[in-house]
Amino acid sequence: MIVVKIGGSVICKGASTAIRNLPKYADKAVVVHGGGCLVNELMKRMGIEPKFLTHPGGLVSRYTDWETLKAFVMAMSWINKSIVASLHGMGVPALGLTGADLGVVKAKRKEKVLVVDERGRQRVVDGGYVGRITEIDASKLAPPPLRVLAPIAVSERGELLNIDGDQLAFDVAKRIGAEKLVLLSDVEGLYIGGRVVPRLTAEEAERLVQNEEVKGGMKRKLLMAAEAAKAGIEVVISSGLVEAPIDAALNGAGTHVVG
Repeated sequence: MIVVKIGGSVICKGASTAIRNLPKYADKAVVVHGGGCLVNELMKRMGIEPKFLTHPGGLVSRYTDWETLKAFVMAMSWINKSIVASLHGMGVPALGLTGADLGVVKAKRKEKVLVVDERGRQRVVDGGYVGRITEIDASKLAPPPLRVLAPIAVSERGELLNIDGDQLAFDVAKRIGAEKLVLLSDVEGLYIGGRVVPRLTAEEAERLVQNEEVKGGMKRKLLMAAEAAKAGIEVVISSGLVEAPIDAALNGAGTHVVG
């Protein structure tokens, strides 16, 4: 089994090559997708300005209040069904799910979160409708048909929650016992000194998180990749914008993090 995460940057710049590569893996893959840029576009059309929170360590997340949650669910559902429709057009039976469908991904709402404000001070703010994954029902993810999973969970109180797409992909990979996790992004891998680092151990990935060249979402990816590698899952961070990007990633392209 493998897990393929189609990042939001790929969704918004063009996911056609990634989607065309999926039929080859339809009998052994679970697909997770992002799509933050479409959420932003939809919010602006609704007259809502997207807001982001900076956390200690430099990680950034979307602030999800009630109106943002509605835009998030609408955008992610559109992306999810668009991928499913494309797969059906190629003769591949596919099932698009949010975590709320069949209760496949359950999460606990983050009531409070620690952030760093514009003055560099740490403070606690309301967590909004963002969730921390607590349970994944792997029995509902095994193909066939090919599952396409959106980063939306359901709480024990029946709330829809925004969950981090990368975290969802890592948790799914661990839960289904995947051999490899392919993270398709708009970059060719982890760049250090202007070059892609082809291979890292889990320990090397953890150390590189402190490197000033590693910023934003790549920090989170490396931390989670290190954890996954220690659990026996090889993680590949690679470009989703090239031809046959899943093939390329599995054949050595990108940055491979191993235990």
